[in-house]
Amino acid sequence: MSGLSQGAKEPGTEPPACGPTLHISPFPSLLSSTRELNGNNITRIHKNDFAGLKQLRVLQLMENQIGVVERGALDDMKELERLRLNRNQLHTLPELLFQHNQALSRL
Repeated sequence: MSGLSQGAKEPGTEPPACGPTLHISPFPSLLSSTRELNGNNITRIHKNDFAGLKQLRVLQLMENQIGVVERGALDDMKELERLRLNRNQLHTLPELLFQHNQALSRL
């Protein structure tokens, strides 16, 4: 049952409905406000890697090999509140990297 949320059933295996049916997206993580990408050997964050994730509030990129974050990589994430970058290979970050992240309160 890869890709289904815990408790979700494969189509055709559900018991008969006794009331309104709740439709669960087969990809609930796409709607999530949190992304956990820890320990994935990511080496670089490109400008468009997180494009379109406007509702993302928490981004965890710990324990990767990130050495570069391109300028503009976080621009679409206007709701970002928490960014975890510890245990990477970062020495500097681009100037104005967080200019569009007004909600960011923890780095």
